[in-house]
Amino acid sequence: MQQEAFQSNAAHMVGTYGIKTADMRSPVQVLSGGNQQKVVLAREISKPIQLLIAAQPTRGLDVSTIELVHRYLLAKRDHGCAILLMSTDLDEIMSLSDRIAVMFRGRIVGELTAAQASKEDLGMMMAGATIPRLGNNSAYS
Repeated sequence: MQQEAFQSNAAHMVGTYGIKTADMRSPVQVLSGGNQQKVVLAREISKPIQLLIAAQPTRGLDVSTIELVHRYLLAKRDHGCAILLMSTDLDEIMSLSDRIAVMFRGRIVGELTAAQASKEDLGMMMAGATIPRLGNNSAYS
């Protein structure tokens, strides 16, 4: 009975998350890197959690898989899960974030809403500059 539940769950995850595998019994380590990331995503997203920490969640993925990851992160957020996204991809940060905190030399140097953010301002803060029109916008100074 338990084996059937495992197989049913695996089939659901493979179908829902678009995991490409020749056989659901294949070890994860024989899957491509992108499909391994999908397995981790499926495992973590499917849990009833209140906080998800996503560090470089789309690094090295193809465009369609990046879009899939973004959709699932946003859906998890829409269901009340807080998401801490760490990424070097400014487009990803700006499109997925409500608030953005910028670090320089291990300290948060600024915090702004996604609506306030521009790539130029974020880049300047990443280099340690204060943005005059935003003032000292760090809640952590």
